[in-house]
Amino acid sequence: MNKKLGSIIRLDKPKHDFNHGTHGWQVRLPIGIPNKYHSKLFSDNIYGSKGQALVAAEEYLAEQLEKYPERYKSARPENIPFMSKPPSNNKSGRTGVYRSHSYHGKTGKKQEFWAAFCPVGPFGYRWTKRFYIVTHGEEEARALATEVRELWEEAAAQGPEAIQRFFDEYYDGWL
Repeated sequence: MNKKLGSIIRLDKPKHDFNHGTHGWQVRLPIGIPNKYHSKLFSDNIYGSKGQALVAAEEYLAEQLEKYPERYKSARPENIPFMSKPPSNNKSGRTGVYRSHSYHGKTGKKQEFWAAFCPVGPFGYRWTKRFYIVTHGEEEARALATEVRELWEEAAAQGPEAIQRFFDEYYDGWL
């Protein structure tokens, strides 16, 4: 299985500058209950670097998969949308499309965006594409995020090969 499809995700959540916030790799494993996961964070700070934290996360994931093979079997099928309809707090009206913000590195400047997330692989890994409002404007950013999500859903309905074509065609072979 391609590592990008595994259950290790990168977390970079700044608190106005890079020396604060959460920076590390999170291991996620399904626990046999839909949308519920066991997770563990491997912080860059604790492990000394981004690379060393990733190595520790990969080792932990391998140990867990060997120790609890039933967790792998209980993973959801690959590339299906998490929900068929948006939750009640969704403001976009579209599953997988949301408005949010982040803070730009050392400057701490707030950047607002619309984003589309697409589940990839059996562990709930999410690929996210952001469209910044300052670049596209509110409505265009929202429309672009919605379009990406719709294209991904069409590909997901056709299977793993279509998902690969989606990423090859639109996102330089990200998978």
